[in-house]
Amino acid sequence: MTYDLVVKGGTVVTPEHGTFEADVAADGETIAAVGAPGTLPGATEIDASGKHVLPGAIDPHTHHGIYRGLDADAESESKSDLVGGITTIGNYFRRPGAYAEVMPSYFEEAEENYYHDYFFSLGLLSMEHVEEIPSIIEEFGITTFKWYMNYKYAAREKFGVDCDMKDDFGDAFVRTLAEQDVPTTLGYHSENVEITNALAGGNVYLTSESDDTEADTEEGYEVMVEEFPGYAETQSMVAGASLAKVHGYDDRFYAVHISSGETADELARLHDAGYESWGETCIHYLTLTTEECDERMKVNPPVRSADDQETLWKRLADGTISCIGTDHCANLAEEKFGDGIRDSLLGFPSTPVMLPLILSEGVNEGRISLERAVEVTSTNAAKAFNLYPKKGTVRVGSDADLAVVDVDETKTVTPELLHSVSGYSPYEGREVTGWPTQTIVKGRLAFDEGEIVGERGYGTHVDRPV
Repeated sequence: MTYDLVVKGGTVVTPEHGTFEADVAADGETIAAVGAPGTLPGATEIDASGKHVLPGAIDPHTHHGIYRGLDADAESESKSDLVGGITTIGNYFRRPGAYAEVMPSYFEEAEENYYHDYFFSLGLLSMEHVEEIPSIIEEFGITTFKWYMNYKYAAREKFGVDCDMKDDFGDAFVRTLAEQDVPTTLGYHSENVEITNALAGGNVYLTSESDDTEADTEEGYEVMVEEFPGYAETQSMVAGASLAKVHGYDDRFYAVHISSGETADELARLHDAGYESWGETCIHYLTLTTEECDERMKVNPPVRSADDQETLWKRLADGTISCIGTDHCANLAEEKFGDGIRDSLLGFPSTPVMLPLILSEGVNEGRISLERAVEVTSTNAAKAFNLYPKKGTVRVGSDADLAVVDVDETKTVTPELLHSVSGYSPYEGREVTGWPTQTIVKGRLAFDEGEIVGERGYGTHVDRPV
């Protein structure tokens, strides 16, 4: 039998089965066979000898469509993602108004433009949204949601909704998710806004698209860390996990973008106490420190100290932190930078460097194993967001999403390398060792030795439960 596509003679890496040499064959969109090297013939063959074959990476935390239209971001960002071995992304999306009315046009914009698969996680902003949860699951195949604690007292004014996002809202949110007959997941933005707003003197510049405060161009990145301290994140994470726990939902509580070592340590203590909550950190918290950051790296929560970074790596290695995300935003260089830190836009692009930086700074520096790198960049995200085993593994019947990587290849990060529309990268000029040479999306070669060869619109929404 000749298969449609075969990746030949590579070293396959999966958390479930370890590391082994094999051919991996695809027919249509799925993996049809995994066999001994040299035993599976294909109409298209990719020589992976001397390289590693990983399940395609999953970035569960992006914000496509936040600064530009979703159609534009879907096209440019998914194309860029292929450079980094990304084959699926999760897009956090929020809008006031009934999602039953909002989502059809949003799906239409997405379906025509993604080069790889995607899924939506919806930010719920009102009690009406909470009431919509069963129909959102049934009609749109969306089972993952988000509670934005940074908008706790700002929702009415910012979104024009019927309530602020206080604990009564959160209680109804968690209880409703726990009542569903299918697995759901709650992404939780940990932030105590009573603390951060007070430290910022009422200036919530990191959670607003604009503010009227006159910018101080002399302020540096450290002001963000001072006004958004790690302990405010830690306290909020513990409070949110506790609410989930009392409703029997702690195993589906997912703390997004953990930036503080203290938060990671507290999550470990919760695990010791019997909690099963998930933790995610982002690539910038693992590879940058406050001292090297400027307007390019403006994000909430901010990048913190070397000690925080060291603790996050430790907690990633020991299993406390389960997933890596990026909080990716495709703002353009000409719009990103303002007069100083307060006047610059939140967020930056980074999905395509997620896997390479984990290979470079994690695997090649001896902080984590290659199997653990696959877990945190693919398998665990698939499990946390109800995609597994369709995504996140190399096994017969799973989607043929694969990244062929050369763990020894060193490249210098540039916007051109990443095929970036943003025109800048917070990692520009950085030497990174460990890059995909090929990316396969659902059985089709989409990236090959520096060239995008995939098809726009080939990606589709992953309806869940799978």
